[in-house]
Amino acid sequence: MADRKTHRRAGRVAGGVYAAHRAKGQGVLPCAVETLGGVLGGDLGGIVADVLEPALTSWHRGPAHSCVAGAAVLSLGDPLMRFESYCREQAERNAKERVTLRAIPDLSREGSFVVVSADPLGQLWLAICEFFWRMLAGFANGVAAGYLSHLALDAGTFRSIPILTNGF
Repeated sequence: MADRKTHRRAGRVAGGVYAAHRAKGQGVLPCAVETLGGVLGGDLGGIVADVLEPALTSWHRGPAHSCVAGAAVLSLGDPLMRFESYCREQAERNAKERVTLRAIPDLSREGSFVVVSADPLGQLWLAICEFFWRMLAGFANGVAAGYLSHLALDAGTFRSIPILTNGF
């Protein structure tokens, strides 16, 4: 039977691979950030079932460790993709704003403006926000993949996983 360490390890691998797959067309750096988010999300997703239903005995498998729970996670495909798209849109918005130049009044000539870049702290904040949104897109994918990896590991044991709960 897989222990917590094994579930976390498998969750990190599953989350990272799935997040990388989902981010493959995003470019090298965005893909790397989403993959890192997927690894972190997979780490969490790999233990969520045991957090919801602690493994006090080998018969601890209820609804959170069931085929129905796996089907529910798989059915989140469209909402998960919409959330991923929203996160990427927010990241792109922050990236564009970070490179946008600003026009300020030129005090030496009346009615004219000088183009300057945004303040360094503002650019740093926008870069942090962009990083956050990309990580979040990968994290969400990683949690789902990590949860499914947990169920797959448990399904491969002698006790397997129930359809809904023990007895079903």
